[in-house]
Amino acid sequence: LPTIDMDDWEQNTIYSGLFESKAYRDHVVQWFWEVVRDDFDQEMKARLLQFVTGTSGVPSKGFSFLQGNDGNIKKFAVHGVDRKVYVYPRAHTCFNRIDLPNYTSKKELYEKLK
Repeated sequence: LPTIDMDDWEQNTIYSGLFESKAYRDHVVQWFWEVVRDDFDQEMKARLLQFVTGTSGVPSKGFSFLQGNDGNIKKFAVHGVDRKVYVYPRAHTCFNRIDLPNYTSKKELYEKLK
């Protein structure tokens, strides 16, 4: 399994949808990173990365060089969606994007993400 540099991953993530204006300051985004950093082991982190990007591998030069399926740089993206429309996270591997519902608790986010 790859060793995933969580600081690099977080620093090279973009936010859109419901999270675009607040980005990292949004409590759901903070819960997401807390769950991934603190509650997921290396295997779960690699599985999440594979779910969103199509590969569990980390780019040799770091997350700032993460590529989409077209070969162009496509940073990891967390896209906020309404939990009334989407119950579970969805992945768009061609865009390295996870659609993350705006959950009402960290526990709910963890249960749906694992």
